[in-house]
Amino acid sequence: MLSPQPAGRAGAGGSMTGVIGVHQGLFGRVTLFRTNQPVHVHAHPHVHALIKVEGQDGAYDVEGTRCPITDGEMVLLNPWVPHANWRASADPPITILALYIEAGWLVRGSGGTSRRPFSRQSARVDDAMRRLVGRIAATIADPTLTAAADDLEGDILALLTRILAANSPDSLAPAEPRSVDHRIRKAIALMRADPPRPQTIDVLARAVGLSRSRFFEQFTASTGMTPAVYNDTLRVEYAIEQLIASDRPAGDIALDLGFSAPGHFSRFFKNKIGFTPREYRRGAHVAGAP
Repeated sequence: MLSPQPAGRAGAGGSMTGVIGVHQGLFGRVTLFRTNQPVHVHAHPHVHALIKVEGQDGAYDVEGTRCPITDGEMVLLNPWVPHANWRASADPPITILALYIEAGWLVRGSGGTSRRPFSRQSARVDDAMRRLVGRIAATIADPTLTAAADDLEGDILALLTRILAANSPDSLAPAEPRSVDHRIRKAIALMRADPPRPQTIDVLARAVGLSRSRFFEQFTASTGMTPAVYNDTLRVEYAIEQLIASDRPAGDIALDLGFSAPGHFSRFFKNKIGFTPREYRRGAHVAGAP
């Protein structure tokens, strides 16, 4: 069991929910959190794994498929795959270890591993993975365990290696790449050029020479998500980077992202991540993130 309490709020039965800790490394980041809150449709630019540590079983909706997260099953997501969790807030909480692995780092460091390595969205957690998850979670939950902290990244990489070996078999045909129209590529480049300041669908459609309805249809067909979900993903990642790597006030980050009030930013962030910016930053600082 994890003894340190997260920086958050009381959940069902009086247990605290929130971010317990965040570890940042060259590979990406690992977040340990306890939650009973729903999370709206969102995506990440990372190779992403969600693994239960303890608590109530749950499930994620991944592109319309229900993927359980239990002691024996985890959820795997390639970059930019939309997903959500419509759990009821009255449910008992679940503690989850979430891996966010930089796709570029994975390709450089793993002997040609694909940027979209997973061949399935729901996968088995074996005994060796379970032991690694327990050690990683215990270390992130209690950063005073300095001896264990020295081995933390080794455990994270060992867990990632086992997950990839079990769920990226060469015998399975790779997913067919989506055909992306050159006008949609141009729109994506415009969106990525200034993530904090998303342009409206009307502006993007005009910039690439499409009607609003045609742009929406083409963008969704090419990326698997709506322009709004893609824009929100870029904004969330910008916010997370600022919360972890700086001490800037949340109000300043809110202004960067075009929110007129910090409360609007807080609601946006919570809908996408499950926690407020303040809770997320507290957890990151507890874990000793830079």
